[in-house]
Amino acid sequence: MRAPLRLKDISEKEYKRIIQRSTFQIDKIMEKVISIVDEVRKNGDEAVLKFTREFDKVNLSKQQLILSKNKIRKAYSKVSSSFIDSVSKMRERIEDFHKSQIPKNWSVKKDASGTYRLGEIFPPVQKAGVYVPGGKACYPSTAVMGCVPARLAGVLTVVVCTPPSPSGDVPPEVIVASDIAGADVIVNAGGAQAIAALAFGTESIPKVDVIAGPGNIYVNAAKSYLFSLGRVGIDCPAGPSEVLIIADDSASPSFIIWDMLAQAEHDEMAWAVLVTPSQKLADKVWKGIEGQLEFTERKSIIQASLESNGYIILVDNLEEAVNFANEFAPEHLEILTENPDPLLSLIKNAGSVFLGENSPVAAGDYFSGTNHILPTGGTARFFSGCSVHTFLKRITYQNLTRQALAKMEEPVSHLSRQEGFQAHLKSIQIRLK
Repeated sequence: MRAPLRLKDISEKEYKRIIQRSTFQIDKIMEKVISIVDEVRKNGDEAVLKFTREFDKVNLSKQQLILSKNKIRKAYSKVSSSFIDSVSKMRERIEDFHKSQIPKNWSVKKDASGTYRLGEIFPPVQKAGVYVPGGKACYPSTAVMGCVPARLAGVLTVVVCTPPSPSGDVPPEVIVASDIAGADVIVNAGGAQAIAALAFGTESIPKVDVIAGPGNIYVNAAKSYLFSLGRVGIDCPAGPSEVLIIADDSASPSFIIWDMLAQAEHDEMAWAVLVTPSQKLADKVWKGIEGQLEFTERKSIIQASLESNGYIILVDNLEEAVNFANEFAPEHLEILTENPDPLLSLIKNAGSVFLGENSPVAAGDYFSGTNHILPTGGTARFFSGCSVHTFLKRITYQNLTRQALAKMEEPVSHLSRQEGFQAHLKSIQIRLK
């Protein structure tokens, strides 16, 4: 991992790479993703199976794409009772938090002399896809994070897609977690081909309205591309995981070290960044990471991540740290300062914020109740994480009396004539004759 750097000493080129990290990654592979998406659109299941052979090195039949009820039942015998209990408790915690997100339909009456009613309703999408990553790790927790808010929103059909293991099967932990969380269909496929299949539908895989869930750069690019085409809604661009930590002299170096190592163990493209005004803390963390790296099980992945995307950045004060954090717009933001609460009100861009020394990202990843499917790569500037709202639409409505419409005739006349829309005005006047 590189030595601590002063923010003011970072070159313009490197600073741009740090802030625009997702743009540079996706641009490199978008052409390949578009070709995958186009082939799945044309050839359905056959294309999904072809790319599964090519990328996952697994040869599946069409019958293996959708898990049978019998296979789901058998998965329970392959996991421990303590695992089942933990997933059930996690589901309850996630439900408890996300229930508070459910909006209420509302309406308001206007203008006592000529009453009219305005309001909003929040219907759910009919079908939702939840992508659960695979490959370098197994993520049953993501199945819960995606399925639970979809179910609370009232989605009729929830489809989980996840890459097959080298044996060709979905890991039993993911199957069980998906089932407990309320999945209706579990698809044995991953990558950009699975995202395309969910967006277009195939002979076996249902077409969905919204796709939620994190994935690698190909998954993230496919979600973004299909969203741009208007083929499917998405929760947020959720690619390689990242943490930015704001800390002062009061912070424990060992807490920071292990939080950075925890983030880096996701994959080689993960980001772990410390921003601090304390040279002493920066040096302790830098030296400590090298020492603790030996005690990690995923050492090669962590090392690659930190060498490429690990930074310790020195700033003059906490205000400068907050300003940098808002520009970086991290997926996870930890604030490990003597008094973190005042800084929370200054945070404008972050997926989820973790305040104080006893609030590590790992708690939010599994059990605190907030969702761990969050925007990455700086997209927290304009996206929020997965929630009940991800699976709801907002529809406005109006119910006007004749008297209310009559009061609108004059201003509508001026505005519609200005814009050259004579028929707009006529559609009102004909009602008032």
